[in-house]
Amino acid sequence: MATRLTEKELMRVKTLLATQESLYTVSPSLFDPIVDAAEVVDFAKGAVIMAPGSRIEHVYILTDGLVGATYSSGSKTIMHGLAEPGTLLLHGGSFFGRGPSYVQWEAVVGSRTLRVADAVVRDYLHANHEFAIWMYGMAENNLRFAEERTFILSDSAEKRYLKLERDLPRRVFRELSSRVVARYLGITEQSLARIKRNLLQNHPSD
Repeated sequence: MATRLTEKELMRVKTLLATQESLYTVSPSLFDPIVDAAEVVDFAKGAVIMAPGSRIEHVYILTDGLVGATYSSGSKTIMHGLAEPGTLLLHGGSFFGRGPSYVQWEAVVGSRTLRVADAVVRDYLHANHEFAIWMYGMAENNLRFAEERTFILSDSAEKRYLKLERDLPRRVFRELSSRVVARYLGITEQSLARIKRNLLQNHPSD
């Protein structure tokens, strides 16, 4: 059910956007016009935020939880990335090209977002030079992430699993289903089960 965020929660998400989402650090107040025009929308675990094949007319800011981006390759579903709080969920094809999406966004744990019409963000992008620079830095950050993910995929599945466990908050990691983790690692659930057994045997006290 929709509600309002506290001032503390709003400042936290604006600070994350200002300091972590882009290569260019800005003041949290830069996001006031977007946050002021947004509404709070909650998604249950497994809920689809954006389905492929349709144009998305909103931009989402993740304030709590975890969102996965997946796409289909033949009969296989591949998880391209995981978005943490402070992430601006924006589909470039819909936002800039106004075309249909080709990925699916799914709340992999119960998640809370701020939803704002893409027209609001687009108008602000054209009107505010500093926000335009921040958006450019966000795009650069996404490209860097894509390159890093390609490099990480050359590691063993076990190393990638351990990195995921290390990087995510413990509460969130424990809520992830085996299906989500396997898709993110690019392995089967059976292979993931073997990795977990091996880690448990080698580190029984962890």
